[in-house]
Amino acid sequence: MFRLILSCFRQRPWPPSRVEAPEIDDDELTQEENSRTPLSCYYPMRVGEVLGHRYQVTAKLGCGSRSTVWLARNLHRWRWQSAQYVSIKVTITSESEDSQTDLDELYLLDRITNANKSHWSYACVRSLLDHFYIRGPAGKHLCMVFTPLREPLGLTKYHWADEKISLALLKVIAQQLLGGLDYLHSQCKIIHCDISDNNVILSIAEEVRNKIPDDISKDEWADPSPVKHLADRTLYSARHDFGPLYPNIGGIVITDFDQSVGGEGDWDRNHDCQPEGLTAPEVILRVGFSYSADIWNFGALLCGMVEGKPLFDDASRREHGTEFSEALSFARMIAILGPPPQALLDRGERVADFYDEEKRFKFPELVPKDCSFETFFTRVEGEDKEKLIAFAKRMLKWLPEERETAKELLGDEWMQ
Repeated sequence: MFRLILSCFRQRPWPPSRVEAPEIDDDELTQEENSRTPLSCYYPMRVGEVLGHRYQVTAKLGCGSRSTVWLARNLHRWRWQSAQYVSIKVTITSESEDSQTDLDELYLLDRITNANKSHWSYACVRSLLDHFYIRGPAGKHLCMVFTPLREPLGLTKYHWADEKISLALLKVIAQQLLGGLDYLHSQCKIIHCDISDNNVILSIAEEVRNKIPDDISKDEWADPSPVKHLADRTLYSARHDFGPLYPNIGGIVITDFDQSVGGEGDWDRNHDCQPEGLTAPEVILRVGFSYSADIWNFGALLCGMVEGKPLFDDASRREHGTEFSEALSFARMIAILGPPPQALLDRGERVADFYDEEKRFKFPELVPKDCSFETFFTRVEGEDKEKLIAFAKRMLKWLPEERETAKELLGDEWMQ
């Protein structure tokens, strides 16, 4: 009886919107339909649904190969309190072959959340607020609850006319990214394995932490995003517009740990991981990797963000519909860094994929003739360019043990 009385003072779910959402054309594929994951593995979410008897879904934020992400309103609030929002990552069904990945991610998130909350860069890594399971037609789905964030770095570039993030902001982002990596490596003993511009997300400034999600939720209710109705589910468009950057950003946050592994213990640290074009040579060659693989990943990502094009990939590949080539990526490494040392080649399980019995690179025609740090960086000049090249060379080294740690890199001149 007492609980029933208390529930009367709790915030209530919003009723369904009376505005009909526009339809997505049948020949236009949604994020879920474009994914390599079978559509049936995704939970058939409905905007307005209440998850875990507590969170009402108000808008879709995104979709990946292993999950969808939703904005939700926390109903465990008194009616006289302001609305409070969370983002919920709903994984594909845990009865799939990837069910262990859910458990690993949950374990690593718990370690990240509780390792050292007083660390200066704790806020640069996403921590877990809550988790629970829901059941869909294909089985159970893990729901992980987080503080809402803005858009990922991959979408931030559209705030600038030339679609390149300002160098001043990039230097701040680089410092915070390294701080987050230092927290992961030194405090949590975790290797991220997937540092991309989709997994680094801008946070919302504290003073508008709930206002921006509230505006998005109310706008979605009053003017719904386009949807596609299928026989067994409704597919929603994702909301990416979080308004102007300034003064609504509070920093960056490293997210998505479904590819991450422990840096110690019996975790597998000799497998395919990291984004295309940002993969460390020891990962490509199957030498085995450690925390330094994240440093390479970060260095290659930063160089690409400075110029708006990849350092170790063909910048025009996607425009021509060409598939990614490990051989081309490795050839660009050779052009920029020189030939790999024999000490690295002697340790790799996949060296034969790239080198013949005479230790000659099998694809010499792919090595560009005029490719170096000096020719790649065209956006910076003078002393700033010299400092940036020196910074890149501290991270992009063939031998993993020669790369500097995140903590050592934090004081680099280029970021000051």
